[in-house]
Amino acid sequence: MKENIQGEGIDLHLLGLRQAALENNIPAELFNDPAYKMSQYFKLSTSQVACKTDSFMGYGPVVPDGYGCSYNPKDASIVFCISAFKSCLNTSTAKFATSLDETLMAIKNLIETRK
Repeated sequence: MKENIQGEGIDLHLLGLRQAALENNIPAELFNDPAYKMSQYFKLSTSQVACKTDSFMGYGPVVPDGYGCSYNPKDASIVFCISAFKSCLNTSTAKFATSLDETLMAIKNLIETRK
């Protein structure tokens, strides 16, 4: 995880190899493998976008049937910005938000009952 956060994860090395192969017309079967393609399909793109103001920043999903979900942790709350393409009938930001809220409340209740 630390290497990934610092931009040293294996995904970036593979991206560099893929781009070098493309630019130099070198066949690279690894990048045509279904497992590799599946590993690059991110239905949930999420990241912390921290700021001290009450504003927030969001971004869109990276695949047609996916979600973008940025979050900004505050002292007593977390601000979320959830996005999806309207054209996709399989996604619903409202359902995602409800599920996220229910899950976070369940975690809160679990923590409070353990105290």
